[in-house]
Amino acid sequence: MKKKLNPMQRNPFIKFVLLIVISASLWSCDEDFMETGNNLINTIELPPLYETDNIIAYSKRINQVETSNFTMHSLADFTDPVYGDFKSSVLAQLQLSQTNNDFGTDPQLDSVTLTLPFFSRLVEENVYELDSVYGSGEFVLKVYRSNQFLRNLNPGPDGDFTEMQSYYSDQLPEFLPNIESTPIAESEPIDLADYTTPLSLVQRSGTESVDTLSLSPRIRLNLPVDLFNEVILDKIGSPELASNANFVNFFRGLYIEVERIGQDGASMHFDLNNDDAGVTLHYQTQRQGFVTNEEEEPEFETNWNRFNLNFEGINVNLFDDSFTVDASNPNLEEGDENLYLKGGAGYYSVMELFTGPDSDADGVSDELQDLRDRNVLVNDAQIDLYLNEEATDSINRVNRIIVFNIDNNEVLIDYIRDRTAGTLPASSRVSHLGPLMNVDSLGLRYRLRITDYINQVITQDSTNAKLGLMVTDNVNATGSVEAQTTDNQIESIFRQTAQFTKGTVLHGSNTSEEDEEKRIKLKIQLTEIN
Repeated sequence: MKKKLNPMQRNPFIKFVLLIVISASLWSCDEDFMETGNNLINTIELPPLYETDNIIAYSKRINQVETSNFTMHSLADFTDPVYGDFKSSVLAQLQLSQTNNDFGTDPQLDSVTLTLPFFSRLVEENVYELDSVYGSGEFVLKVYRSNQFLRNLNPGPDGDFTEMQSYYSDQLPEFLPNIESTPIAESEPIDLADYTTPLSLVQRSGTESVDTLSLSPRIRLNLPVDLFNEVILDKIGSPELASNANFVNFFRGLYIEVERIGQDGASMHFDLNNDDAGVTLHYQTQRQGFVTNEEEEPEFETNWNRFNLNFEGINVNLFDDSFTVDASNPNLEEGDENLYLKGGAGYYSVMELFTGPDSDADGVSDELQDLRDRNVLVNDAQIDLYLNEEATDSINRVNRIIVFNIDNNEVLIDYIRDRTAGTLPASSRVSHLGPLMNVDSLGLRYRLRITDYINQVITQDSTNAKLGLMVTDNVNATGSVEAQTTDNQIESIFRQTAQFTKGTVLHGSNTSEEDEEKRIKLKIQLTEIN
């Protein structure tokens, strides 16, 4: 291995500082640079780009993901134009908003409502746009009573209950025997196009108050009064309502699914952490009125009250698919023509860089060894990944993807050092993880800038790790959940990938001749230090 000098001892380095800064700035821009006042930029001859297509890229299937730790949940009965049929449902554990609640005297249940708020944003006065929905088909919402107990702790092999219990996307067959076969409620046909305006809701409270509320889009479904008389009002004063631990063992929850009407179907995400999400019991009861004279006997008055069962317990997203993309036999020698990325229990892709000949069989390709021996500085390094527009539909236009080190399952150093990081995910980390853009004649592409990572691989002899690619709807969120793949190459994936069920297709490393220009290539701006 060639001995490295301390950078402070390399006098030629100082001579190149200006060149490095200017060339990196220029090459990182997508637009042509403009002439400056003193023509300095246009008088510098930049070193030619180092470009390599010694890359092997292929896709892998994710068989199972942990879904009991989600922050958003999907309901779907949908056919993806690339991947095929997909269904998702939710097994929800309801919790009491108040234990040992005071229901007054002689409470009478009037109605029970399930509320599922959409993710949405107000785009203009009284006009909402739904987020995280796709497909335009009508569907019905069905709700079943569940008798499946969802426990917080895993007994483990020794029965010591020291670890949290995890639940997974593929456990529906295991749960179905404990889910009642007849729904307790079913909606009228639902069309997502009808959910673009505020929901006006008249709500009674107290003795005389009537409130009119304007609410964001949500699905509301009436549930049977008799069931919740049995579950709640008939249990007033009993141990079942004394704690949530008792309640979830007594009433074990609801199973919620959607069923398409016709061929189109739809897929959507709901915010079960929303304060309005859950089951609301509307009831009237008798409560003593207020008196000003202590000698007066207070009279009972009719009050309208509400009691909430929320989704703060365990909620498991369950997936069922008939995907048609076969990733069971990737081409590990040349890579695949297409790269498949899909959230949920979907697909991720692998990129192996500097994969050329290795004449001394030391695990480092001749190309990479040559770069290390040449004593170079890496000013910029990037990979352009082009969308396969012929193989995808508009539904498969995913705005962001994320790259990570498969060996340690962590983001790259470029992610940490990206100065464009911000609080808004859509505009955050756009230097390292460029969003889907149409910037040249080749069409839509993502640009991944991995300068610091490549600099470590070349100049610091860091391991040339396999890199993974996944879709995400939030590049700022890097928390993970457990996952299982066919070859057990990874043990977890980003939570945002698991929750985000959309997918896309990219050109790979083994493209056809007509798509050669869209083949994955690593482009590096190098400066050689003599």
